[in-house]
Parts: sequence; structure tokens; C-alpha cells
Amino acid sequence: MLTVSAPSAPAALSRPTVTGRPNRAPARRGTVFYLGGPPRWARDSHVPLMLSANALMDYRLGGPRSPVARCRFALDSAGFSQVGKYGDYLLSTDEWGGMVYRLMDRFGAPPEFASCQDFMCEPQITARTGFTVAQHQEFTVDSYLYLVEQFPAAPWMPVLQGQRVEEYLEHCAMYEAAGVDLGSLPLVGVGSVCRRQGTREAGHILAELAARGLALHGFGLKLQGLRTYGHHLASADSYAWSSGARKRQVRLTECDHRAADCRNCRRYALHWRERVLAALAAPKQLVLGVHDLH
Repeated sequence: MLTVSAPSAPAALSRPTVTGRPNRAPARRGTVFYLGGPPRWARDSHVPLMLSANALMDYRLGGPRSPVARCRFALDSAGFSQVGKYGDYLLSTDEWGGMVYRLMDRFGAPPEFASCQDFMCEPQITARTGFTVAQHQEFTVDSYLYLVEQFPAAPWMPVLQGQRVEEYLEHCAMYEAAGVDLGSLPLVGVGSVCRRQGTREAGHILAELAARGLALHGFGLKLQGLRTYGHHLASADSYAWSSGARKRQVRLTECDHRAADCRNCRRYALHWRERVLAALAAPKQLVLGVHDLH
């Protein structure tokens, strides 16, 4: 039986000011969308992918089954699923940093960004861990600072957490007090909004953070949220196609796989992605990234 201890943030260290690093991403036109998918898709994908630590844990990097990336991709630490289910991450901060370094060395291409091990702040998550919103915010800042210090070559992305707008702004202040210039970084993740992406509060949160000059990444967003406030985001990702196919028992007529639905089907994932992009083609909404045109 798996035993997971309470979250233990890395010990506070004396750190230099953390500002933008040389691997800063180039300016992007529109919002880049990363399609959530398994690592094996990175071998020949023509669209940007979001790869989860959950899937990467199943690979022996560098071995015969090790995936190879020939596309744009980013890395998600899988906090939503792991902390939500176990109350903590299954990988230590050092293990996560080591995994990202091995990917950078053996995957054939570096990730565009890798999220720190952030702690969501939804009430059901804080009830699961037994910690407060402020403590989850502290754990998240400590994770980012530790990863930047111990694994400086990786393109780490900090994540902002909270429930109310004021809490997100307080989290910004925590980063700033630790010497992190969020405005100088290529991307800043925004967590704890995916389950309320259709609310005015979620839009208000993103608008306030974007007004501070932050380049925002939205985790796990769906059509409704992207249509409403995609213009506040520099990038976004979603695995919603898979859960949607499972819940609605979607199976494309042209699919010849043996599964009862398309929850693991790349053809359906790309079909879903095209519908999302087509619905968001209006100005200030989600648009194709430059690499998506090839």
C-alpha cells in the first residue's frame, strides 16, 4: 500500500534574486495551446503537447521504450491529480527536478517550460492535505525556488494559487518577497481555476493578474473558459478531450481501435482540438501558434 506523508516543502535557503533567465521564450502572437497527451505522441506530433509527470513516471528514460520529442512540448508536475488523490506529490522535489533534467538530456528536445510542484487551493484539496491556503502558497513558492536553485538549467514555471483575487495577489507578493520578478519570466501558471472557469470570479482573477504584466498559462481549461477569457492568457493546456470521450462514450465512426470509446485516441484528440481552435478564432481569443501551421 502506498503511504504518502504530509507535504514537506524544501527548507528555506539563502537565495539570490530570481529573475528572467537566458532561456526566456520568444514573444508569442496569440495564445499557444498545448494538447494534453501521452509521451509517445511527442515522437511525431505536429501540435504542441502537454506531458504529465503521471505518464512520464512509467518510462525508463533512455531505455528502449523511452519517448523522443520532435515537437514543441511542456511538462506538468501533475499536482491536480496527485495532491487531489494522495494529499501530496508522489515524487519528491529532487526526483521531479531529476526527471526533468533526464528528459532534457535524453528526450531529443528541451521542454518549453516545466511547472513547479504547486499545491492547489480548492477547499476539497486543503481539506485533503490539512493545510491552509497560505501554507499551500508557501509550499508552492518553496518548490519553485528550490527547483530554480538546484536545477537551474531547466525552464521552470512558477504557479500562482489561491481562491479569491486577493489571495492570488498575496501570492504574487510572496514571490516578490522571495526575490522572484514574475513580470520578467516567460510564463506564470495560474492554478485552482479549472473547476470554476465558467465563473466571473475566474475571469476577474486572470484579468487582475494579466493587468500586472504577467504572461499567464492556464491549466486544464476547456472551451467555455477559453472562449470567455482566453485573451488574458499567453498559453493554455487541456486533457479534457480524454475525460469527455470517456464520460460521453464518444467513438468516432472512422476509428478502428478496439476500445469502446476514444479516451486514448489521438485522432479524436486532434479532432477535438480543431473544434476548440475553430470556435475560438475570433479576435482576442485562442489562435493557432506559429508551429501549429505546419
